[in-house]
Amino acid sequence: MTILQEPNQSPIRCDAIPELEEENYHLRSELQTEVDTNRQNESRINQLERDYSRCEQEIQVLNREIERLENASEEEIVELKSEVSSLKSQLYQAKKDVRDKKRLLLI
Repeated sequence: MTILQEPNQSPIRCDAIPELEEENYHLRSELQTEVDTNRQNESRINQLERDYSRCEQEIQVLNREIERLENASEEEIVELKSEVSSLKSQLYQAKKDVRDKKRLLLI
């Protein structure tokens, strides 16, 4: 049995080299699988970050639109209140005119 020894390393039996080479091959294969998976994950994360940014911008646009509509609604409410007030005045005047005309008809 031959023993190989690299400087500053433990001795290695020659009959163990094929096993070590096979283990090395499997470990490198697993490492490459992990590297590939990490690259796919990084790509997916980047896509998700872009999607997140796009959604965040869309939310800001929608929030501004909601604020615009709320302000428009407040303005519309003010206008409608004014219109209601005007219509109440007209109704009061119309009722008064009807009473006055009834009195004139009775005379």
